[in-house]
Amino acid sequence: MGKAWRYFAVTVLSFCVVGIYVMAAFNLKVFNPIAEILEDYSFTDFYYKLQDGAGKRDTSRIVTIVDMTELTSRRDLADLLVEIDALHPKAMGVDVVFEGYKEDVLGDTMIAVAARSVHNAVFSYRIIDNMDGATVHSFFMPNDSIMEGFTNMPRQLYGGMKRSMSIGRKVGGKVQPSFIRQVVDVYAGQEVVPLAEKNLNINFSPKYFRVVAYDSVAAYRDLIEDHLVLVGAMKEEGDMHYTPQGKIAGVELLAYAGETMLRQTEIKTAPTWLTALLSFCIVWLSVILLSWYKQFTSRKKTLLNVLLYTSLVRGMIIACWLSLIVWVTFILFSRYNYSISLVFGLSAIAFIYVGESLYDTIKDMVLFKKKKS
Repeated sequence: MGKAWRYFAVTVLSFCVVGIYVMAAFNLKVFNPIAEILEDYSFTDFYYKLQDGAGKRDTSRIVTIVDMTELTSRRDLADLLVEIDALHPKAMGVDVVFEGYKEDVLGDTMIAVAARSVHNAVFSYRIIDNMDGATVHSFFMPNDSIMEGFTNMPRQLYGGMKRSMSIGRKVGGKVQPSFIRQVVDVYAGQEVVPLAEKNLNINFSPKYFRVVAYDSVAAYRDLIEDHLVLVGAMKEEGDMHYTPQGKIAGVELLAYAGETMLRQTEIKTAPTWLTALLSFCIVWLSVILLSWYKQFTSRKKTLLNVLLYTSLVRGMIIACWLSLIVWVTFILFSRYNYSISLVFGLSAIAFIYVGESLYDTIKDMVLFKKKKS
């Protein structure tokens, strides 16, 4: 009972030490940069880096991006949409909102006619967050023959790490489908993800998306025909977003979300209670193993045992143990798209010896008080 209580107490104290550091990081001004990093960091980012470090990036066989960054004329954009449509994509998503009429009346007419004539196309619109669900559509909307979807990102549009995308959102009392959800359903010819007011956890496992220049579409028929084609700007700074794969264009972010939906590889996150329970169990087991290791190296005063008990060797053993835990969680992530964030637990393991020291100090203080009384 005495040893069991010690193991439990050291485990709790190790978590307390980590908690003190975390509270300091988030509440003391000097630690503000650290707090910002911790707040925007996910353990999945580390997994993606491990995957990318393997040097194997799959090339998408589903999504092709048509880069129209340099296209500014609506006449040219209309011709581009018609040209893509003639190559028979399974679905075409146009990540452009054509706001209002321009001085070029012919260009306005051409883009409106193209929007009505192309097949399997979905156009984007925006929801104005601070105006109670007000929306911004292309000038040729509303029209029953044209399909739309909103492209708003969760959180701030131009700040923060993007790891998810909306499936649906309530506008005017009704849940409206997002742009990429609409495009994916058109591509599959059925409902792939049920419409609901929630976010999709995007799988950012490293992937190459083929990008075709707007003036080379005809030469890449094999990348357009029967593909999911996203038309958008790859080099427009105003539409760049920070993701676990670095700073990427909004249309590429949509491509990752589309792949996630079609391949059913959404990242599933362990619930808080399970993460807390696993973290506690792992730290508790670590306390027991390190205690046994300490007893083993203290049995005989040999040169080998003295070396094994040095801080350097103990540190290496803890590092190997942490690596094993990370490897197991990485396998779960890679094979089953299941994420368990054990950052808090792994940090507590690093402070086990501090927890033991605190426990011994508290125990000595209690014994001293008893003897004095």
